[in-house]
Amino acid sequence: MLSTLRSDIQRAVLSRGFLAGAFGMAIVIVLASTESLYTTFENAPQLPPGYHVELIRNALSSDMVMFAVPILCALPFTPVFVDDIQSGFIKQFLPRCGVNAYILGKLLACAISGGLVLLIGILLAYVLSTLGLTLLEDPFDGGIIATYSAIVLEKAALFLCSGMLWSLVGFTLASMTKSRYMAYAAPFVLYYILIIVHERYFGAWYYLYPREWLNPSHFWILGDWGPVLLQSVFMIGFSILFAIFAKRKLSNG
Repeated sequence: MLSTLRSDIQRAVLSRGFLAGAFGMAIVIVLASTESLYTTFENAPQLPPGYHVELIRNALSSDMVMFAVPILCALPFTPVFVDDIQSGFIKQFLPRCGVNAYILGKLLACAISGGLVLLIGILLAYVLSTLGLTLLEDPFDGGIIATYSAIVLEKAALFLCSGMLWSLVGFTLASMTKSRYMAYAAPFVLYYILIIVHERYFGAWYYLYPREWLNPSHFWILGDWGPVLLQSVFMIGFSILFAIFAKRKLSNG
């Protein structure tokens, strides 16, 4: 089982879709920061301390980044079950690993790659921001660097969790509909259905608002762990749904 898990995870994180998603996330963050950066340089030649962190934080709350999240996290691995079925690869691979190991490997690889693609993109943008802007900021106490890094990592962790969820949404619905297009479309469509329903009809239901999961602004019993726990429950639900479907599909040949 361990070799199957390792193989699936490597297949996911070393794919072209993963690289495209990670670099795409970094590019989207940079583009979302451009206007703010231009305005700041126009008004003040010297940047305030910690500006490179604040720039990334603001970009992660922007509409551009919110728009990209359900698209980019679906790139690495969501259509893999459909591909395995249609190519016949599963007939060669399944006897070597077993049904349970195959299902677990696909679920873990999909979730991990969907979350990591956003996390790595954020960290890459943060590194670029740090290298490009720190020297232009007013000097500050070096001990604050750890605090700034914690701020970015905390925000990145929320995106990691959300990426895991939406990749599993695309993976499960694509598998059940036997459509590669659904792998990329389903996360985006469901994501924006929830946003529209919240903004137009059920404003009080902030706990079902995808943007709230990424940038919490309401009271959560466990703080930032609240959105993580809620999304984890959804992840378990979609994983169980896929496992039930896949077992029936694979058992019937």
